Amino acid sequence: MKKTNVLLSLALLFSFAAPVSAKGIQDTGTNINLTHLNSLDQEVKIDGKEMLLTHIYSEYPNYQWVDASGEGIACVDDTARAAVVYLNDYEQTKNQDSLNKAKMALNFVMHMQADDGEFYNFVNKDLSINKDGSTSIKSFDWWAARGMWALGYGYKIFNKADPQYAKELNNHFLLANNALQKKLNPNYGKYSTIHGYQVPAWIDGFDAMSNALLSLSEYYAASPNPIVKDSMMKIGEGLTKFQFGSFDEYPYGAHLDWNGSPTLWHAWGSSQTFALAKAGQVLHKEQWIQSAKKEADYLFTHILVNGMIKEMAPTMAKDEQIAYGVDMLVQGFSELSKVTHDKTYAKYAGIAASWFTGNNDAQFTMYDPSTGRGYDGINGVTKKVNMNSGAESTIEALMALQAIHNLPDAQKYLYAKTVERHTQSVLEAENFSPSQGNPQVIQPQSQWTGDASYSGDIVGMLPGDGLKTTIHSDQNEDVLVYAAVEKKYLPEGSLFLDVYVNNKLVGSSNVADSTDSDYLTLIKVGKLATLTKGSNTVSVSLRGNQNKTVNLDNIIIQPAIESALFQTDNHRFIEIERNFINKKNSIKEFKGN
Repeated sequence: MKKTNVLLSLALLFSFAAPVSAKGIQDTGTNINLTHLNSLDQEVKIDGKEMLLTHIYSEYPNYQWVDASGEGIACVDDTARAAVVYLNDYEQTKNQDSLNKAKMALNFVMHMQADDGEFYNFVNKDLSINKDGSTSIKSFDWWAARGMWALGYGYKIFNKADPQYAKELNNHFLLANNALQKKLNPNYGKYSTIHGYQVPAWIDGFDAMSNALLSLSEYYAASPNPIVKDSMMKIGEGLTKFQFGSFDEYPYGAHLDWNGSPTLWHAWGSSQTFALAKAGQVLHKEQWIQSAKKEADYLFTHILVNGMIKEMAPTMAKDEQIAYGVDMLVQGFSELSKVTHDKTYAKYAGIAASWFTGNNDAQFTMYDPSTGRGYDGINGVTKKVNMNSGAESTIEALMALQAIHNLPDAQKYLYAKTVERHTQSVLEAENFSPSQGNPQVIQPQSQWTGDASYSGDIVGMLPGDGLKTTIHSDQNEDVLVYAAVEKKYLPEGSLFLDVYVNNKLVGSSNVADSTDSDYLTLIKVGKLATLTKGSNTVSVSLRGNQNKTVNLDNIIIQPAIESALFQTDNHRFIEIERNFINKKNSIKEFKGN
């Protein structure tokens, strides 16, 4: 998905926000309640066939249906995911009503498929297909990948429950796979280069294609088809190749999402770890499972310790947190626990899912088990909650709970509460004081650079300019220092950013890059620095032989050992500790007084 469309979608989501005061966490059980999702459903008959539509928006306080203005009343995007929820429910509970609803939802998905295997997305009020809207045109985009996921999973379930109907799903699934092959094949094996990074050219939306890989895995588990395996191999290869960073190097082993940026990662829809773990098990591809483990061990645990975020672009942003992003963490951890039989991942999954029960920045229960509503989002900066309960938020909340339904080691931590965090702090460059030269505070016309985002204002620095600030530390400790800086398209080695802590040089980072253009990224500067208890100074200066302005966004101070402590009940605690020195995670459980 293009970044501009994503930003528009999030803006629309949060424009409906109804700010509320945070309320306490209440352990009201882990009930997977389909009531609100059912209330969003509408049963219709199109061309003589019974179908189910899932309406898109539902607004506080009455939670009636709200159409997507200019788009339609329902879409494959949401109805396909509703089908997955109903299929999950049938598989877990054998609820026949859920199987019937899944069938009608799948009928709609098949109805929205074109003769060439691609999909339209929206239907209008008169049930005609919206064939012209930018979010509905026939393509193999997000809605096609989700539609395919529903078809593949549906085929696996109905292959036993209703073999005759499974044949119909099979035909539509293989038709979709043909369209997928046409998308993958022309550029398969080719790479584009962006800012020096090699990006697989046969995939554009890596996040969307993770949904396609989920669909292929579900289908292949029931019917090992060679052409389906071929699609799996091509997508799996592409997802693993678009993964960069390490435990202590940005972007921390992330599977990146958009082929237009090798430095931007967003939470929503990033199901690559979930998909690679599942597909790796199906095809016995250990490399894929290891790729999934890398992102989970490096990035996902970093998020658990820091608290939920919207994205890294490259600075972690906590404003627009949605169920669609949290579910991705839960699914990834849950699938790895099943594939590796490592209970640690189940514990991580439970802690991630505790966001829904109130363990979040607003301390608000984002899934109401009494109604089945999943609320639309949290602004982690203002602590405000969007009380609307649309299809996506409700579906993703239900999916997350379903993911840990049969994982007792995850269920134990569903109601965890954060006691304390010891993690990174962001020092915005505009809050530093000039120490030499004439650095200039700049207010960007847009936070969006074209492939990344500034975290606030920036400071333009020429060689000879310097900045300085004072920070407080509660203890003596070792830290890592990172700089969010816009690298210049200049001969490499012609400009350096020097960073000092307490007047000791931490390191000098090259901020000139002769790849293709200027770009914003996060650089680890030097090795370890030491903070002393009390006041400490952090200084930054630019030097080099190019009279060019370098834009500094912020400096990040990262404890060499970060941790988060959670309380699971009145007397039990669990602590996640991440050691950037030995690059390992540890998890400890103990009883309190």
